[in-house]
Amino acid sequence: MKEETMNRLIEKYKNGETSLEEEEKLFDNVNEDELEIKALADFIHNHQIKTPQNLNEKLWKSFDEKKVKKNNFKITFFSVAASIVLIVSLYVGNLDRNKLSNGEKQALLNEAKNMFVDVEVPKTVHHIILESDLIVVYTKSDK
Repeated sequence: MKEETMNRLIEKYKNGETSLEEEEKLFDNVNEDELEIKALADFIHNHQIKTPQNLNEKLWKSFDEKKVKKNNFKITFFSVAASIVLIVSLYVGNLDRNKLSNGEKQALLNEAKNMFVDVEVPKTVHHIILESDLIVVYTKSDK
């Protein structure tokens, strides 16, 4: 690599303006007389961590799973809310239908009374045998 290009890359690196490709060129082609850059290049090569091959796939999969979970929560929440609204509206709508007017109540009462007109209720007569301040003894008979 040319001396001029190397010096330009070193300056760009020190200013933090190099791309990954430029840094790779710089560290692979560093001269022995550039001790600072050589030490940095050796350190980077020794401690460099390789990214997993399927990192992008794992990331996209996790993003999709989070999106699906978020959508499932929204769908569940709105389904429950709609069910509650439906139940409340049906209850409120049927609340007034079960009430009878006074005329209807009177007609039902008269109909119930007429069912028992033919039945004779026996009259009960009580005969007192003994009566004191604490106790009353009596007999009961039907007429």
